[in-house]
Amino acid sequence: MKMINIGNRIANNYLLLTPKGWLAIDTGYPGGFRRFVNGLAAHSIDISDINYIFLTHAHDDHAGFLGELMNATDAQLIVHTHFVERLLSGHNQRIGGCSGVLAKVFVESMRLVGKGKHEFPAIDVSKQATIWDGTTQPLMEQDIPLKILALPGHTSDSIGLLSEDGELFCGDAAMNGFPSVNRNIIWIENLDDYCNSWDIMIKAKARVIYPSHGKPFSSADLDKYRPYLQKIVLR
Repeated sequence: MKMINIGNRIANNYLLLTPKGWLAIDTGYPGGFRRFVNGLAAHSIDISDINYIFLTHAHDDHAGFLGELMNATDAQLIVHTHFVERLLSGHNQRIGGCSGVLAKVFVESMRLVGKGKHEFPAIDVSKQATIWDGTTQPLMEQDIPLKILALPGHTSDSIGLLSEDGELFCGDAAMNGFPSVNRNIIWIENLDDYCNSWDIMIKAKARVIYPSHGKPFSSADLDKYRPYLQKIVLR
């Protein structure tokens, strides 16, 4: 399946060319819609070519310009059942804590420079979205070979996509860039759920992991760094 990334290593914007058209995985920070459209144009893709929007979870760097993207397309939106309520809050929920000292310093530094509110436009998508509750596979039912995986822990509504080619788009279930260490994300709501989601990803036997933040990495890294999750103390 053809894949392009029109984002950057801070916040990746993956696009997959499915048998039924382009699928966008997440949007990006509020205010990023014009950059997104320009990125599409650079690859000769029109905004109307996007037929699906898959949201890995409701955080500002993933759902920031969702409303603008929905208004510009007729795309089918696919989200976790918990996503709808969280999106209505208009901000990242302050549940859980940082996964380490470096993560804590990074989060505090963002707050000190005025980037710590993590707000986004609140939207009611309850009547427009395909709400995934874990019992169906709406994309596979449309002959699109992408399996939805529940990957909670970072947030309760975190989900990912596994392609038949072994590509796992994991959202923030893992990370590969500063200030992360050992591939874990810097903010975790529920550590037990997060550990279980890593086990799910390991059992999926993906060929390569595509995180929302940082470079793609081998799934072997999950096995390598899984023991370190047991040492995390949320701060």
